[in-house]
Amino acid sequence: MNKLTKVGLTALAGSLAAVAGANAGSLTVSGGSDITWMSKTGNTTSTTDAMTGNPIGWKNNITFGASGELDNGISWTANAYNSDAQALTSSNISFDLGGMGSLLVDNGAGGAGLDALDDKMPTAWEETHGAGLDSGAVTVTGVHGSASLTYSLPTDSLPAGTKIRVGYTPRADGGGLQADMGTSGVNGNGKDSAWDITVEVAPVEGLNVFAGYAAVESDDPNTSGVQGGHDQESGTYGATFTAGAFEIGAQQSYISSNTGTTQTIIHYDNVNWGIAFNVNDNLSLSYANFESEEVMGTTGGQTLDMDSLQLAYNMGGATLKFANTDASDVKYAAGAEMEVNTVALALAF
Repeated sequence: MNKLTKVGLTALAGSLAAVAGANAGSLTVSGGSDITWMSKTGNTTSTTDAMTGNPIGWKNNITFGASGELDNGISWTANAYNSDAQALTSSNISFDLGGMGSLLVDNGAGGAGLDALDDKMPTAWEETHGAGLDSGAVTVTGVHGSASLTYSLPTDSLPAGTKIRVGYTPRADGGGLQADMGTSGVNGNGKDSAWDITVEVAPVEGLNVFAGYAAVESDDPNTSGVQGGHDQESGTYGATFTAGAFEIGAQQSYISSNTGTTQTIIHYDNVNWGIAFNVNDNLSLSYANFESEEVMGTTGGQTLDMDSLQLAYNMGGATLKFANTDASDVKYAAGAEMEVNTVALALAF
């Protein structure tokens, strides 16, 4: 009886060891806290633009990361991003396929598809349209925001450090956060599948050239009468160049509003540029401009114009940031002007 017990426990221990080995991996936790002070002045009438609340803001975020390796040598990494309310805001899983490239399964985490190229200009802190100003800027978009797949070709098989990524989502509805056993998505948004492709090339040292294109089907199979529309297309191209402590860049983008029905705005034409300078290992400065013109079917249309001066000072475990952003024709409204000053203290852990 004792022998049988001993044999049984030994076998069980061996099974548990096998299971533990199969699930071996590592888990990391990182995050940060941002304290901000913001001031807004301007002549817009929108309540979302006016500084009606407390100018002091606070944001916390926590990222859970995991990694491991399969028996065939394929490695994987997973990330889950949590907000202040401990709600999952986005997540992704990336598989390194070795000599066959990599596959990203994205759930709205950002950096996937054409959206990663919406503003590639150098800045000390944030994108010109993302430094505290609710500008309403329309930028290029593709599979991002939805549950999507992005395949990257192996870089070692391409010349000049070329990176090619192809993304696809069966429903470009921004409903990726509800993904669970195929239930991702929302109905009635007039969008069906989408795909995009991005290319980045480094032909010479310091120079990075990029381009991207996306097509979103403006059909909704779950909504009556929203079939047979035109693809909504977005595209962008640009370049950045780094020389010592300086980095400069310029970019142009096109966003179509054509869905096959009558549209007041035919497309948006965006041009942006920026320059950044690292004063030393701690201090960075930048100046950038973002201009977005709405092109009408007949005449008219406004041009959203933004300028942003930014700086960032690293103090070890914390970074002090500042942005002064001026904008005209905010949210493409004629004569609407806004100036925003934002100071932030970012703590990383």
